[in-house]
Amino acid sequence: MKHIERIGYITCLFIITAAIQEVESQSLSDQQFNKDIQGVVYASLNFYSKLSGENLKYSVYLPPGYSQSDKHFPVFYLLHGIGGNEISWLRDYAVHRKADSLIVKGEVHPFIIVMPDGRRSYYINDQNQQFPYENIFISEFIAFIDSTYKTIANRQGRVVGGFSMGGFGALVHGMKHPDIFSGAVALSAAVRTDSMVYHEKPAKYSQYLSAVFGDSIRQYNRLTRHWIENNPLYIVRNNPDTLKSIQWYLSCGLSDYLLPGNEALHDLFARYKIPHEFHLQCGGHERAYWERAIVPALLFSSRILKSE
Repeated sequence: MKHIERIGYITCLFIITAAIQEVESQSLSDQQFNKDIQGVVYASLNFYSKLSGENLKYSVYLPPGYSQSDKHFPVFYLLHGIGGNEISWLRDYAVHRKADSLIVKGEVHPFIIVMPDGRRSYYINDQNQQFPYENIFISEFIAFIDSTYKTIANRQGRVVGGFSMGGFGALVHGMKHPDIFSGAVALSAAVRTDSMVYHEKPAKYSQYLSAVFGDSIRQYNRLTRHWIENNPLYIVRNNPDTLKSIQWYLSCGLSDYLLPGNEALHDLFARYKIPHEFHLQCGGHERAYWERAIVPALLFSSRILKSE
């Protein structure tokens, strides 16, 4: 069985990061951009959802050699954080350039990266079913991607990942749908313990959580059935054995305010002997941390994803 790995750096040193990617200066559209790279990116494309009755946005990275090959490629579904959208991973973290560099160097095999716009849904169905994103993602969007692109359309060809809200979504989808995904990557995942929810300030709870999990501002009423059914900490307790078929990658900063939730998840994985990697590094809940964390996440995903 794969070992449980925990990597921590207790003291943060001054770090100089070389070759920091510049923020995209050109406008992102649904046309090809950055023609100097070997892969191809299409940003802000439309996907029509029957469940929501509207067009939803997504972006896609097609690896070098995609158009010339008859092969099918594995897919890394990459989810943004709250306040982001389908171009966040491109504009803010240049994930397409990082993937290109790793592929050209032969450090990863080619795979497709799909970046959907999850709005502020936490990538689950909201309690009132007004925007049932989990159903949209699992029942409609993945099938649409498989029918539109040359994908390996099985669990061995899919990994889901993201940061913050996207990390939460990656965990929930991996836990609820192990028949769909073979791996999940959670960077600074928005996992909260019951205590963290109890003590969340009403204004912050209302701004970030109430639309999805419930609008009660009385602390103990926040632990609704909907919260429990969609909280990774509860899902692990209720279904530990089913999670052992998934490869898990957790990463969080030592000064991240969500560290207690991530450590609680790691402790549960360890208690139930669920193989996983848990990486602790200096940094907070911030862009600089995720920019550093995405390359190891891509390397991890490539080790899992099966190529033809």
